[in-house]
Amino acid sequence: MIKLSDYVLSYFIKQGVEYVFTLTGGGIMHLVDSLGRSGLNYVCCHHEQAAAIAAQACSMYNETLSICLVTTGPGGTNALTGAAAAYVDSTPVIFLSGQVKREDFASLRGVRQFGAQENDIVSMAAPVTKYAVTVMQPEDIAYELEKSVYLATHGRKGPVWIDIPLDVQSAEINENNLHHYQPEESENKENYKEAADDTLKILMESKRPLILVGQGMVSAGAQEAVRKLVEAAGIPVLATWRALDFMDSGDDMFFGSPGLQAPRYSNLILQACDCLIVLGSRLDNMITAFNEGHFAYRAKKVIVDIDENEIKKLKMTEIYPVVGDAKQYVCALLEQCGEGRLPDYSPWVENCRKIKESFPILKEKQDKEHKVNLYEVTEEISKYAREEDVIVISSTSRCNTAGHIAFSHKKGQKTISSMGMGSMGFALPSAVGAYYASGKQRVIMIEGDGSLQLNIQELETIVSNGVDAKMFIFNNIGYAAITTMQERNFDGFYVGSNEKSGLFMPNLEKIAYAYDIPYLKIEKKEDIQDAVKKAMAAEGAVLCDIIGSLWFDEIPKCISSVDKETGKRVSAYLENPYPYLSEEEMQEIERELLGTKEEIK
Repeated sequence: MIKLSDYVLSYFIKQGVEYVFTLTGGGIMHLVDSLGRSGLNYVCCHHEQAAAIAAQACSMYNETLSICLVTTGPGGTNALTGAAAAYVDSTPVIFLSGQVKREDFASLRGVRQFGAQENDIVSMAAPVTKYAVTVMQPEDIAYELEKSVYLATHGRKGPVWIDIPLDVQSAEINENNLHHYQPEESENKENYKEAADDTLKILMESKRPLILVGQGMVSAGAQEAVRKLVEAAGIPVLATWRALDFMDSGDDMFFGSPGLQAPRYSNLILQACDCLIVLGSRLDNMITAFNEGHFAYRAKKVIVDIDENEIKKLKMTEIYPVVGDAKQYVCALLEQCGEGRLPDYSPWVENCRKIKESFPILKEKQDKEHKVNLYEVTEEISKYAREEDVIVISSTSRCNTAGHIAFSHKKGQKTISSMGMGSMGFALPSAVGAYYASGKQRVIMIEGDGSLQLNIQELETIVSNGVDAKMFIFNNIGYAAITTMQERNFDGFYVGSNEKSGLFMPNLEKIAYAYDIPYLKIEKKEDIQDAVKKAMAAEGAVLCDIIGSLWFDEIPKCISSVDKETGKRVSAYLENPYPYLSEEEMQEIERELLGTKEEIK
């Protein structure tokens, strides 16, 4: 006989789980006791949302399972934001929650609540997980654990939620009497050889092919296969923000990340290609700039995704769908791309390189005074970053953009950012999760002052656990994205976005002192190099306060406008983001990339 809570923890150890992120509570008393006795590593966070985010970041690092363990009631509801983020980011996380005794269920009495802190968390979690269940019978525990792990790690990965009542946690079970989960055999209907043959035909007719890799490619473990394909076929590459560690930023075949906020050259190259192979990107609005019909509009688009619905949703022309595993597809395509089979794409690649050299991100001009340039700081930080460092980037606003487009990423230098939710408050707990997932490597975090406040309590988690986090905080005393939005759309009528409208930020130096964290400050351009160098050379956690401005903008960026005749908002074109290039400049770029008089519409 074995106590059920002991069985749960021993099962996850056998599955290779290394870390549990938790905030203890009475509703998980047996699971917590078993956790402490199991020998499994656990990290105590100071908020359940932070525990959920830390678990997500841990799983993001190497695509393996981690656990978020929370108590009943508010413990579960606090963790839901992390679960939702893991769901849209396709991250395999196990959420374990406690529940009141079965005999105390409110549903037995037709009332809202009966047990202490009781809450129907499974109904809430179901829409943002692949599977959510309350384990009602002790003999079901093996089945539910096995089913949850299988679903979390197979197909399109994602989180699962297992809710265990107190009396089920404490039950004694006979392992020999447990029943087990048998996954249904699912046939992959995709014929990868046929798909590769079709792609080869398109490539044979192409002059300007391009590959766009996304997180789905990373999740499939296809990185090395894609690198071989790039070398064998001589096709240039773009990457979404979640796949930036795929290639070195300075690689001759790598041309950045396209989208709403992106290096100008990345979007120009995307819009000029005549064949686009998309590997594991759902092509969300941040990439298409809310204008699917104009996305890579010259190109035949081979889109490889494990989720058929992500392809079906697209309103694009000339799509050639491949529903399946990105790695299997790339391996099949590699077999078709033998020496001499494909055209010589070197003129196209050379043109792409010229365009990349013509539009460095630091040459883009800001509209207003911006004190310290966040892009300059970010580039300087990247100079000191080692290949083994983990880069944690804010999940929203200016720091999110700077960390992805101004940071010179090195191949294999893992970048963690929760892109789907785009929520404030993710960077600090993500730094905790990434630190442990990486084997306690140094973490470089780029965050904003507003976002920092939403999980600021995790500074204590960082300090007390000795997390080596170099925390660079862009301090503009407000919410820059909201301030800019209100400036452009509401004639500068501000509400809750800056000091003029009732929003105030605390003194970061005092906060650093309160948590006993070394503090550095960057107030002007001349401070950047010295402060960054000192921060990177210091031992342990450091907080570097970057004094910026609300008017520092995430440019270049596609800005929608209102049509004067219809009054409707019109999406911008990817190839000419703000600050706009003149018609003459665009024509010159057209000659560079296309070698024709074809008009860029």
